[in-house]
Amino acid sequence: MDFGAILTRSWEITWKHKGFWVLGILAGCASGGSGGGGGRSGSGLNYQFSGEQFPELSRTLETIPEGTWIAIAIGVFFVLLLLALLFWVLGALGQSGLIAGFQAANAGEEVTLSSAFQMGTKFFWKLLVIQIIVGVVTLILIGGLLLFGIGGTVLTLGLGLLCLLPLICILIPIGIAIGVYTTFTKVALVIEDLDILAAFKRAWEVIRDHPGDVIVMSLILLIGGGVVSFVLALPFILVALPFILGAVVGSDAGLTVGIFTGLLCTVSYLPILIVLNGILQTFLYGSWTLTYIHLTAESEPSKEK
Repeated sequence: MDFGAILTRSWEITWKHKGFWVLGILAGCASGGSGGGGGRSGSGLNYQFSGEQFPELSRTLETIPEGTWIAIAIGVFFVLLLLALLFWVLGALGQSGLIAGFQAANAGEEVTLSSAFQMGTKFFWKLLVIQIIVGVVTLILIGGLLLFGIGGTVLTLGLGLLCLLPLICILIPIGIAIGVYTTFTKVALVIEDLDILAAFKRAWEVIRDHPGDVIVMSLILLIGGGVVSFVLALPFILVALPFILGAVVGSDAGLTVGIFTGLLCTVSYLPILIVLNGILQTFLYGSWTLTYIHLTAESEPSKEK
C-alpha cells in the first residue's frame, strides 16, 4: 500500500474542502486523545493557600451546609454526564459526516459541508451506538482491572501491585488496538452501509486480511497525530507562566494578576486550538477512510478469483 499517496490525498481533500473542518471540530468532541498531564508532583514553589490569605472567602465557605455541598456535587456529576453524552452525539455527527464526505470527495463528487453532513446523518445513530458499546466495554474492563488490582493489593499486602503494573503496560497497546478497530468499524459502517454487527465483522475481516498495512498506518497516524497534538498543546505551558511567576512572587496581588493573565491567554488561544484540532481530526479521519477504501479495493480482485 502506498502510504504516502493516501496521506497526500487525505491532505488535499482536507485543504480543498475547508467546510469539513467543522465536522472535524465535532469529531474531536468524541476523541479520547486529550490526555491531561497528571503533573501533581512538587514544584519547588513554596506559595501555599490558606484561609488566612482569603479570610472572607474562607468564612463564606464555612457557612455553607454539608447538604448543600452534597447537592452541588450531585449536580456537577449530572452536568458532566450530560456534557459527555452531548460530546458523544456531536462526535458521532462529525465522524459520520467526515467519512461520508471523504468517500464522496475521493470519488470526484462535488461535496459541501451541508451535503457531507446530510450524508452522515443517515449513519449517526449507528455510530453513536458503536461508541456507547465500546465505551461500556472499556469501562467494564477498566473497572474490573481496578477491582482486581485493589483486591489483589490488599490481600497480598501490596505485592499484587507488582503484578498489576505489567498488566497496565499490556493494556496500553490493547487500548490502541481497540481504538483502531473501532475506527475501522465506523468507516466500514458508513462506506458499505452496514448494520452495526455486520460493521464489526467487516472491520475485523479487513484488519485480518491486511495486518501489516493496518499496523504501519496506525503507527504513522498515532505517532504523527500525537506529535502534532503535543505541539498544539505547548502554548498552554506558556499560558501557565504568568500564574507560576505570580506564585513565585508570593504576593496576593502577583498571584491574582498571574491568574487573570493566564485565564485571558487561555481564552484567547482556545478558539485557535479548537480550529487546529478540527483540521487535525479531519485529516486523521480522512486518512483512515481512504486507507479502508484502498484496502477493500485491493481485496476485490482476490474475492472475484
